[in-house]
Amino acid sequence: MLVKITAAVMEKADGLVTRRSIALEEVELEGPREDEVLVRVTSCGVCGTDRGCLHGQEPYPTPGVLGHEGAGTIEAVGRLVDNVRVGDRVMMGFPFCGTCRSCRRGQQRYCIHGGALMFSGHRLDGSSPMQKADGTPLAGRFFQQSSWATHTIALARQVVKVPDGIDADLMGPLGCSITTGAGTVFNELKPRPDSSIAVFGAGNVGLAAIMAAKLSPATRIIAIDTEQSRLALARELGATDVIEHGRDTVQAVRDLTDGALDYAIEATDGSNLVSEAVESLGQLGVCAMVGGAKASASVSFNHTGVLTTGKTIKGVLGGGGTTPDFHLALMRLHANGRFPLDRLVRRYPFAEINQAIDDSDAGTTIKPILMM
Repeated sequence: MLVKITAAVMEKADGLVTRRSIALEEVELEGPREDEVLVRVTSCGVCGTDRGCLHGQEPYPTPGVLGHEGAGTIEAVGRLVDNVRVGDRVMMGFPFCGTCRSCRRGQQRYCIHGGALMFSGHRLDGSSPMQKADGTPLAGRFFQQSSWATHTIALARQVVKVPDGIDADLMGPLGCSITTGAGTVFNELKPRPDSSIAVFGAGNVGLAAIMAAKLSPATRIIAIDTEQSRLALARELGATDVIEHGRDTVQAVRDLTDGALDYAIEATDGSNLVSEAVESLGQLGVCAMVGGAKASASVSFNHTGVLTTGKTIKGVLGGGGTTPDFHLALMRLHANGRFPLDRLVRRYPFAEINQAIDDSDAGTTIKPILMM
């Protein structure tokens, strides 16, 4: 049975020529299958990955519906679902198959089917639960949720119940950007006592990493960005030092750390400063690549400089960790005031989605959240 919903439909990637290729339309949505849930979406973040697909920097079929930081209320569940029930408030995280080698090893972010689950626009069997009113198929499974919509279908295993007393509409960004930044620190780098960490890019991912680093035993936390307003916020959220990015950024990091930077996180939205991040590291330093560079981008570094200093260059997807454990930890940290996610957010009515995208592109809003 199909129900009518409202969704933000992307007719085609705009290639940054125009940002008006998103329009709200009445579309049709089928009910959940046995391992799925129907979610009445109440909010959804605007993430760099959404914008990357919209602007043709990352692949996604069209016409389709984006959105992968959704939160809302369960309205129906499939017959095999036992982790949530109707009426539960949930956020939707990364999709994973649950059965492949990576998933069995507790590495859900590195699910062997992750690429298809995130970017194919369909279930693994090739189907989609969304279509236009005239029957035209829609790619309606972005990250298996396509939550730029008033209702959506998600995998039951990717949803996490939001504890009572927590604003569920703030939790959607835990589905990608915020978990990416915080998880890189907590799950992957795990800073040692009295260590130093530099975060290249103080957007939503980078600021989440800084908030997490403040909760770690790292004693020097360096924020690097081109915007003074973001650097000021980074200092308020936990950075001990800030650097305005320029020609001498690497030397500035070295000066602050006596040439012994332990960890670097490259979290820029398209700038691709991995080479600088690696160069900034000291002996046995680790660089985590988490930024949103174009899919075809490449990086370069001096072979001898990496080899003789024992540096590590590490890709990190979605911050690592497992669903729902890590998401619940961040929710509780936020609830007790130790992870102030609300400092990053501006809310927009769903009808103003294009304005939210423009503001995110321009950097005037760190984390837009659409209110359905």
